[in-house]
Amino acid sequence: MSLSARRVTLPAITPIVLQKRVIKVYSEDETSRAVEVPSDITARDVCQLLILKNHYIDDHSWTLFEHLPHIGLERTIEDHELVMEVLSNWGMEEENKLYFRKNYAKYEFFKNPMYFFPEHMVSFATETNGEISPTQILQMFLSSSTYPEIHGFLHAKEQGKKSWKKIYFLLRRSGLYFSTKGTSKEPRHLQFFSEFGNSDIYVSLAGKKKHGAPTNYGFCFKDRDMLR
Repeated sequence: MSLSARRVTLPAITPIVLQKRVIKVYSEDETSRAVEVPSDITARDVCQLLILKNHYIDDHSWTLFEHLPHIGLERTIEDHELVMEVLSNWGMEEENKLYFRKNYAKYEFFKNPMYFFPEHMVSFATETNGEISPTQILQMFLSSSTYPEIHGFLHAKEQGKKSWKKIYFLLRRSGLYFSTKGTSKEPRHLQFFSEFGNSDIYVSLAGKKKHGAPTNYGFCFKDRDMLR
């Protein structure tokens, strides 16, 4: 009994090569540093890289910020975000910057969630008479099945208009809504304002001066194509 030899051809394996990119990151004193990074690097990885290069102590407060000076906005880039995707949304003529600095409130929501939403602003607070632990609050906000309704007054301005109005808003899992009739929560009085699946939240750096806002603190929602 003889065995005939057979030739087995294996498919060619194409190696995966991650492209390198050079990004410029600024410090609070406006000095900058060019860093070569892989194209799939996250904000958290950039922070870790800069901590090592600068011999800083990692106290979990170092943060990467997206700074948009032409519209006076800034935001914290979340740890999991791909930095190259953030940069790809910048216009060629815009002088946007990445900043690397400390943000001591970076994880404060997870440490002390009860400080962020007073009882009168959260729907479950009245139902439980405020008898709910910080751990339960955090679990409710992070749960995929339940989500508390957050409500309160905000000053808002429609795009293209100069005047600001004090309006009653409701934050739900499906998005942000405002009431067209006082504090009514009836569906016929609620109007959709913004969703968050494709939006980022920015803090206004010069709201009063640049946008005529009634307060120093302000925020806005920016999606990939337009600014609210």
